[in-house]
Amino acid sequence: MRKIVLTIHLFLSLILGIFVVVTCTSGSLLMIEPDVERFLHPIGQQPTPGDVGVKVIQQQADAMNPILKSDRIEWPAQDGFYHIHLIKEGGKDAGLVYADPGTGKVFGKVQQERREPFATIYNLHRYFLLTDVIGKQQAAYFVGFLGIGLLLILLTGIYLWWPGLRKWAFGFRFIRNRGKLAYNMSLHKLVGIISIPVLLIITLTGVVNAYEKSIPVWFGFTAKDTIPASALQSKSKDQPMIGIENVVSLVEKSYPESTLTKIQLPLKPGQSIQVGLKEGFGASRSNNSTVYMDASTGDILYKTNPNLAINLYNTWRKGLHFATWGGETAKLIYFVFGMTPLLLMFTGIIMWQLKARTRRRNAKKKTNEAIAA
Repeated sequence: MRKIVLTIHLFLSLILGIFVVVTCTSGSLLMIEPDVERFLHPIGQQPTPGDVGVKVIQQQADAMNPILKSDRIEWPAQDGFYHIHLIKEGGKDAGLVYADPGTGKVFGKVQQERREPFATIYNLHRYFLLTDVIGKQQAAYFVGFLGIGLLLILLTGIYLWWPGLRKWAFGFRFIRNRGKLAYNMSLHKLVGIISIPVLLIITLTGVVNAYEKSIPVWFGFTAKDTIPASALQSKSKDQPMIGIENVVSLVEKSYPESTLTKIQLPLKPGQSIQVGLKEGFGASRSNNSTVYMDASTGDILYKTNPNLAINLYNTWRKGLHFATWGGETAKLIYFVFGMTPLLLMFTGIIMWQLKARTRRRNAKKKTNEAIAA
C-alpha cells in the first residue's frame, strides 16, 4: 500500500508540482499586497481621532465635487478613512475618495483596481493567465483542478509521513549530519507536516472558490441569497429621502449588536437604501448582512440572514481562503505557509535526483560485477 501511495505522491508532484508552486506562491504574495501597496503608494495622511458623523462626511464630499454625487459611503476599516463612492449624472461611476473621520476633510482617490504587478499576480493565482485562452470560468476550473491535485499530494504526504502512534514524535526529527539524502528527506517531511494543516485549509477553500457557483447547486441551493423584489423598491416613491444621519440612527436602534459598514444610497428615485452590517463573528471584514430600508419612511423592508446556509458558505469560503477572518496575524501565517510548497518542491527534486543517482550507481556496480564474473 505504501508503495502505491508513494507512486501517487511522486507522480502528482512531478506532473503538477510547478503549477501548484506558482499558484501557492502567487497566493502568498497577494497576502502582503496591502502592505506593499501602502509602501509603494502611500496615502500621505493619517486619520484624525474622532468622528464628525456621516452627515458631515456626505456634505463635505458633495461640496468638494459639486458636479458629482455621493451614492455609497463605507465606514473606516483598514486604512482608517471613510471611503465615498461618487457618481456622475446618469449614475456613471466617478471613483472613490477618502474622508478623514475626525475632520470630515475629503481628499485624494481610493485605488479601485489592482496596480501592477499585483493585477498580473492575481490573474495568475485565480486564472493562471488563461482567461484570454479558454475563458474565465474554464480558467477557474483549471485552477480548481490543480487544487484537487494538491489536496491529493497533501493527503498522500500525511500517509507517507505517519511513523506510527508510538513513534509519532520521530516524524518531527531534523537530520543534519547523515548525508544529503537524509538531510533533505527530514527537512521535506518536517516542513511538510507542519505546513499541511494550513495548506489543507487554503487548498480546500481554493477548490471551493473555483467551483463557487456549482457547489451550492450540487447540494440543492441557489448560488446566492434571493432578495425579494419588494425589498428593492421604496413604498413611498414620490416622497423626499430621509437624511443619511437618520438612516444610521434607525439601523443602530434596530440592530444595536451589529456594526455598520456601509450605506448604499438609491441611484434612482423609488429605490430602497441598502445598509451593510457585520453581525457576530464573521470571516470577512466587510458586511455579512444587508438591511433594505424604505428611502422615504425609514421602514425596514427586508434583512438578509447571515446564518442562512448559502450566506455562511459565501462568507466563509472567501474568509478562510483570503485570511480575512483573523486579521494581520492570519495573513502572515498564510503568507509563510503558502511559500512552503516552493521549499518542498526543491527538497523533493533533490531527493529524487539523489535516489536516481544511487540507482544508477548500483546498476553500474552490478553490471561491472557481472562482467568481472
